[in-house]
Amino acid sequence: MPRCPNPRCQADYPSGTTQCTNPFCLCLLPEAVVAGRYRIETLIGIGGMGAVYRVSDTFEMKQVALKVLSLITSVMDPATAVERFRREARYAHQLKHKNLVPVLNFGQDGQLLYLVMPLVTGGTLKALLKAERPLPVQQAQRYVNELAQAIDTIHAHPQQIVHRDIKPSNLLIHQDDGRLVVADFGIARAMQQEKPLTQRGWSVGTEHYIAPEQEQGKAEPASDIYAMGVVTYQMFTGLLPFQAVVRNRAAELPTPSALNEALPVAVDAVVLKALEIEPAKRYQTGKAFAAAINAALQDTNKKASTADQDTLLAVSSANVMVQTIIPENPCGQCGRENRPRSRFCRHCGHTLDDTSPLVTDVCQVGYVSDESPKQQNNEDMLLVVQGLCITLAPPPRPFSLLAVADGLSSSPGRVARGHEASRLAIETIADTILPQMTAQMQNNISSTPVGGKQARFSTRIVLTPETTIEQWLHDGVQQANRVIYHCNADYDSTMASTLTTAILYKHRLYIANIGDSRAYHYSVKGKNLRCITRDATSAANGAAAHRSRSEEVQRHQNARYLGQNYRVPVDLYRSEVETGDLVLLCTDGLWHSIQDQHLQKLLAQEGDTQQIAYALVETAKAMGSNGDTSVIVARAQ
Repeated sequence: MPRCPNPRCQADYPSGTTQCTNPFCLCLLPEAVVAGRYRIETLIGIGGMGAVYRVSDTFEMKQVALKVLSLITSVMDPATAVERFRREARYAHQLKHKNLVPVLNFGQDGQLLYLVMPLVTGGTLKALLKAERPLPVQQAQRYVNELAQAIDTIHAHPQQIVHRDIKPSNLLIHQDDGRLVVADFGIARAMQQEKPLTQRGWSVGTEHYIAPEQEQGKAEPASDIYAMGVVTYQMFTGLLPFQAVVRNRAAELPTPSALNEALPVAVDAVVLKALEIEPAKRYQTGKAFAAAINAALQDTNKKASTADQDTLLAVSSANVMVQTIIPENPCGQCGRENRPRSRFCRHCGHTLDDTSPLVTDVCQVGYVSDESPKQQNNEDMLLVVQGLCITLAPPPRPFSLLAVADGLSSSPGRVARGHEASRLAIETIADTILPQMTAQMQNNISSTPVGGKQARFSTRIVLTPETTIEQWLHDGVQQANRVIYHCNADYDSTMASTLTTAILYKHRLYIANIGDSRAYHYSVKGKNLRCITRDATSAANGAAAHRSRSEEVQRHQNARYLGQNYRVPVDLYRSEVETGDLVLLCTDGLWHSIQDQHLQKLLAQEGDTQQIAYALVETAKAMGSNGDTSVIVARAQ
């Protein structure tokens, strides 16, 4: 029975239904196929120009992103909507650069216009920007240079394309190397040979990033430089220009160095020039702007402060996905976001003077994924997400979503994609569970249609927070399994992975497990270690702690793993934890090398969780671990 992937809808439909009928949603349902080749897996996001899904391309045998615009819901007239979407596809398809998200395919399927792009799963620049917390200077500088290259590539198009919507939510972070890539040409237009498409009453662009001339419908390449200047100001100061003026009660825009002492004064003139009212006074290319920024940051008169050096930002890598999902100035009663200076919640009226639970209750997490010296590629994948859960019973509390996946080897003569399998598992877990925890849902009620079919009246079952979390975990793991299963069928491969997923919430640990990756609980009070998960592999029952290479092949013959069948049994566990207790998630590269007694001693040592994670991996390597070794260590607060 397919369920609408939109966390604000969650309606159930009979088998075979392809699209949600809720007029305020209309999302495509899992298993629906677009253009005869793109099978919907999960919903990634919904924006003004449509929805984006993770899909399986059954022709090219890979996972891609599918952006869909429905003509039914478009507020523009159909001809304009179709033309805008075609332009987005055509222009983006013509532009090739490492800092631009390319278009792989585009077309129309009935009332749906679609655009196919590679999956970029490292998040957005918007997610990295926090109010009044500037990015580390070197990181911001790197993003300025990468954005400059992308903008100059766009402007170099023969038809003088202007993006017209440069903003943090359209600037993605690539999961492989952390580079910034520009996406979404939904409102771009060619300045020559084509008539403007802006309709009367429409403001094309995004407030706060629009250049003055663009507000008058006269966008030009310098308009993108203006937006780039706003983004740069925001990265350097943690504030949008208008926010800086209001908060400092200033008559004019405060300089970046006045708000961030890590910046040299020379940066001020560069950023302010990009924000000039008159387009002719701005930098005329992104390269010129970036070069001026680079030159200004070479000024050694003012070095980075300790506060800047201590600003740590977790960045995802090829084997680790890290996210932080925290509303700005969250209400302690309903958890929803408010303006930074608000004293009372604009949603429920509760005072905002309370200390946020994020300050006292958020877990400390350390993680390491280390490649085996005998393996060419690390096939493990880790997920570390922390945020504020606002969808369960109030008051909202912090949560940690943790997962380890170990891609398994393939049988001889078949395509082996261990790392791809573990990545699919982790990304699907994030795509399915996080919206459930961080988006407002319909009173946390599960609707079960009578007789398994849609009906006017239905049986409604109110779930407790405990059973709701377990249901989220179960559904997320099943969805990850289906994604890999479909990929195997579509691509004629034998991808497989183990998966251990945990949610730590209100001093309760919830775990879903398939295969031989493990979860442990170390009690500080009792000074004892307990393996929570159980696996049914031949290796788990062996007495020896070390394995030869031939035996390592045998331990990959798991009784259960993702991709084995369309549905696979999921083991669910629940455990109480106390303040200071440690939770360890690890792949078999660790527990095959270190016996539980030794693990307990390592976890009992004092130190932060990152130091403990490094110590575990280094010990496993010293003990002769032959496999990839990945660990996540979390301390409950």
